[in-house]
Amino acid sequence: MNTGPFIKQNNTTGKMMKNLFLALLPLLIFTFYKNGLLPFIKGYATFYGMMYPLLLLLVGIITSYFSEYFYFRVLKHQTKVEIKEELRHSFPIFPGLFLSLIVPYNTPLLLMVFASFIATFFGKMLYGGFGHNLFNPALIGCFFLLTMYGGYIAKMGGYFNTLEMDTVSFATPLSNAQGVDGIGSYATLVAPYGTLWDFFLGTIPGALGETSALLCLCAFFFLSFKRVIKWKIPAFYIGTVFLLTLCIGKANGMGLWYPCFQVLSGGLFFGAIFMATDPVTSPITSIGQVLYAIFLGISTVTCRYLTPLPEGVLTSILTLNLFVPILDKIGSMQGIAIKKVAVPLLACLFCSFLLIQNVCLKYAKKDATDSNFQIIDKKTMGKETTYVVTQKGNGGLIKIEFVLEGQKIKTMKVLEEHETDAYFQMVMDAAYIDTLLQNQEKIEEVDTISGATISSKALKKSIMNVLKEEGILR
Repeated sequence: MNTGPFIKQNNTTGKMMKNLFLALLPLLIFTFYKNGLLPFIKGYATFYGMMYPLLLLLVGIITSYFSEYFYFRVLKHQTKVEIKEELRHSFPIFPGLFLSLIVPYNTPLLLMVFASFIATFFGKMLYGGFGHNLFNPALIGCFFLLTMYGGYIAKMGGYFNTLEMDTVSFATPLSNAQGVDGIGSYATLVAPYGTLWDFFLGTIPGALGETSALLCLCAFFFLSFKRVIKWKIPAFYIGTVFLLTLCIGKANGMGLWYPCFQVLSGGLFFGAIFMATDPVTSPITSIGQVLYAIFLGISTVTCRYLTPLPEGVLTSILTLNLFVPILDKIGSMQGIAIKKVAVPLLACLFCSFLLIQNVCLKYAKKDATDSNFQIIDKKTMGKETTYVVTQKGNGGLIKIEFVLEGQKIKTMKVLEEHETDAYFQMVMDAAYIDTLLQNQEKIEEVDTISGATISSKALKKSIMNVLKEEGILR
């Protein structure tokens, strides 16, 4: 690439970023309507609550802008004229703008400042500024925010706006999917939120800009037409997730609705169209883009089914950002060397086969003994039977003591746990153990706690396993 000839286009970086903002504009309007205006009209939000989505956006953008100003002024000692010129070419608002669209709705403004600073300063500027960053800056900020303060934000309401807090009794769709028994069903995965049409329009709980697949799809066609994004990445990414979940669903007796649920849930559309296509952190070769997108799809499905992470998009994109140079090197091979592409393609097929096989094995015997449950001790004294058991949670084994009297659990006490403090504290603050004991006759109908799905599900499963051991529950 050190010698010509070159093809010149009139599609400058400035025009590309302008078109990118135009594509985001309908999403910004929709998020204000869904999370601010609609709850205000229905009486679930104050005027401040109505304006909160816009405040999150503004705080993210302003912090991002001044983080870059701080970098040029303090670390590079540039004059105001030089800084003005630098900012004109570095597009400082976008890390904060994208970040505000993917963080939970109930993120406090002070934490938004922190996350936006991390995204801009550490995710972009320390790498050398615009065009030099290794990872997507907005995803870096979101990763730090959720890792450090995820439990606190979830405790404040997480992704739910004020209307959803009062009217939606379930977790977000993908968190709910991890809390149901087995692979789930239409009644447990889709029906609590309406129909798949609601998923497509975006009237389900989720991050500010991620829920509307319709608007993301419109943005995809617009940005592809304007040559702002690489269309192969979203197409192959979403297509890979669809095909893998279609195979998993078919193997478990699910219809076409199941892969549709998977691709329309969470931030897959937004991540595939706006995050995975970042021109700096994604491949520039056609073959590299296809391989990148396929591996993104495999990684996302793996996270959703075989790890405690319900989403997988953020983690997958950040991980694959590391392999972009390798994928581009493969994609740039010419002539007979192109045969080497067969190796990563075979790796894709092999990984896909292993993934489908492992997921199918995981859910094939839903009624079998829970491998995550173990009885440590069992004693009977008179009418009381005491169990000491372990149940696998998010951070390891949770050790629990049960005391049964007759056909009912009288007490339940957590003896030892290794869960994340903030998440497990949510479970304890919600008096979830009391709720489980009070509803043990219909234990399967008790919801898990949004934001602490894995921990609360482990406690629920431990009760179900003890009741099954006693022959009370079948």
